Amino acid sequence: MNGKISIKYFDRVQGRLRTERVYAGGFLYWLYNSRLGSFSNELVLRQKYVSQLYGWLHKQRLSRRKIKPFIRKMNVNADELICPIEAFASFNDFFKRDIDLSKRPINQNPHICIAPVDGKILAYRSVDPDRTFRIKRSTFNLRLFLCDERLVRKFIQGTMVISRLSLTDYHRFHFPDFGVPGEAISIKGKYYASGPYNLRTLVPFYSENYRMLTLFDSEHFGQIAMVEIGAFTVGSIKQRYRPRIHVAKGARKGFFEIGGSTVVLLFEKGRIELDKDLYLNTRNEIETYVLLGDSIGSTP
Repeated sequence: MNGKISIKYFDRVQGRLRTERVYAGGFLYWLYNSRLGSFSNELVLRQKYVSQLYGWLHKQRLSRRKIKPFIRKMNVNADELICPIEAFASFNDFFKRDIDLSKRPINQNPHICIAPVDGKILAYRSVDPDRTFRIKRSTFNLRLFLCDERLVRKFIQGTMVISRLSLTDYHRFHFPDFGVPGEAISIKGKYYASGPYNLRTLVPFYSENYRMLTLFDSEHFGQIAMVEIGAFTVGSIKQRYRPRIHVAKGARKGFFEIGGSTVVLLFEKGRIELDKDLYLNTRNEIETYVLLGDSIGSTP
């Protein structure tokens, strides 16, 4: 191993294969691919209090000093900001920033389901509840993921779309269609990192990490399970919608505080036809970078 993490993905906007910029890549490589790092991760770093402490530190005023270097190093598009950099009270304030949503036009075709976030997508046409399978460097099992046998039966052989957010992404998540959301339910768990950083073993990211699940009765795609997953250094997942109140397509649902994160959409069997590029790239284990508001699938 060369001590580096290289993640290739297809950028739908630019129409080409790119290499992800990994913040603190050397640390993540050490954490997941050395004996001492793996021991530290299992014993200490995946615990909730470590991520809470990291989040608290990045809510302090001194953390503002990291914003400009981070923007330069990670090539964050500052033109999308709706307030000047100097206006952010902390690095976490910048991390959960609002952006100019005119830069994220919502596909208004009622037969199109939109991406709920900016993120790198893996898409699966059918999920078998009795099968544990590999997603990049993580494992997935529907029963362990949902922790609810009633929901497992509902989403048997359904379609799954996973959007992985990197540190540089806009970290607010939105609704993929018009509809009525239910209450967000917390599922307790650990805080493994969300990226495919472990080159030695598989990480039980989807079955063991903390997550919040919302059942969303969409107008065009049936009932959708929207699941936000916390990860290493994610201070918390904040919901900012009103349950049982009708929402518009693209309306804000909530946001992640400091750290990388993931949003999973589960559709009932036969309720969505995935965009072809998403499942073909997934078949080749390549994520597709898709912006909030862009199409991920259509009504069958």
